[in-house]
Amino acid sequence: MPSSTCPIPPSRDRSERLLLDRDGQHPGLPTLSAVVPNFNHARYLRSALEALLGQSAPIAEIIVVDDGSTDDSCAVVEALADHHPSLRLIRQERNAGVNHALNRGLAEATGEYVCFPAADDRVERDFAADSLAALARHPSAGLCFSDLAVMGAAGEDVRRFPLFLCGEPCLLSPADMARVLTRNYFNFPSHAVIYRRDHLLALGGFREDLSWLADWFVNYVLALRHGACYVPRALACFRVTPSSYSVRGPRDAAAQRALIYRVVDLLQSSALADVARIFRACAIVPEFSFRLLFWLAVSPRHRWYLTPRLMTRLVLRGVWAALIPWLPLRARHAVRWLASLGTRRRLADGVSR
Repeated sequence: MPSSTCPIPPSRDRSERLLLDRDGQHPGLPTLSAVVPNFNHARYLRSALEALLGQSAPIAEIIVVDDGSTDDSCAVVEALADHHPSLRLIRQERNAGVNHALNRGLAEATGEYVCFPAADDRVERDFAADSLAALARHPSAGLCFSDLAVMGAAGEDVRRFPLFLCGEPCLLSPADMARVLTRNYFNFPSHAVIYRRDHLLALGGFREDLSWLADWFVNYVLALRHGACYVPRALACFRVTPSSYSVRGPRDAAAQRALIYRVVDLLQSSALADVARIFRACAIVPEFSFRLLFWLAVSPRHRWYLTPRLMTRLVLRGVWAALIPWLPLRARHAVRWLASLGTRRRLADGVSR
C-alpha cells in the first residue's frame, strides 16, 4: 500500500532552525504564500493540501485556484478550509489553462515569497522551513530550489535525483549559476521552487504563450538575473503520470518546436538583454534531443542560438537519453556525482552559506 507521505529522509542538520514563538510561528522567517492550481485532481488534492497545512514552518496562506474542475475538487477544498483559515479557494468558471491559474494566484498572494506546488504533488514537512531559512540569509536571491524527487501515479516508487552542487544550503550568485550551467546543466524542479514574489511580478509572471515551458523559462531567467539558493536535499515529490501536463505537452512535436522558437525569439528582446547572452553561452534549452538540433539548424531565424557547445551537448545528451533506460539509478547518481565534482570544487570556496 503506498505511503501517505513522501519517504524522504529528514534533514541531517537542524542547527540553524529558528525557534518557534508561543503561537507556533517562525518569527525570523519571511512570509510564504502557496498557490495550488487545480483541474480535476480531487483524488490527489487532499493529500497535497494536508502536506502544505502540516509544514513545520506554517505557510501564511494557501490559495487553491480551481480552473473550472468538473469533479468534486471544490468540495475537497471547502471541507478543509472550514478547519484551516489559511486555506482559501478561488473558482474560475471556465478552464483557462494552468499558467492563467498560476498568475491569478500570484496576483492574489500577499506573501514575500510564493510557491506553486501542483495539486498532485506532495511537499515534505520541512519544505517551507528549509527553503525560507536559506532565503532569509540571502534575500537578494530570486528563488530557492532543491533536489528532485519523483513518484509514481499512486505515490509509490519514490526516486531521488541529487544534484550534488553543494554539501549544505548555499547561495549561487548569477555568476555562479552561469559557471554551473556551462559545465553541468540541470532542470530546476519547479514543484519545489520558492520564488521571491516581487522578482516574479517584475518578470510578468508566467507567460501563457509559453504553455508548459513557462515555469522552465521563469526559473532560468530569475536564477541568472538574481541568483538562487540551493538546498541539497529533496523537499518535494513530483508525481509522474502519462497524462501530466509537463509530460504530455512535449510529445506534440509541432507544439514543442513552436514553443522553443518562441523562447529563442524572446531572448532577442531588450527586456531580456541581461540574460540572453548567458542563456546562449550556457547552452540552455528545454530539452536535449536530436530533433532540437534539427529544428534550430533548419530555421534561419533561430540558427544563431545553435553554438558549438549546444551542438555537442545535444549529441551527448541524446546518446545519454538512449542509455538511461538501461542504467540502474545508482549508476545514474554516480555519473551525476562525477560530472558535478569539478563544479563542487570550484564553488566550495566561493559560494555564500
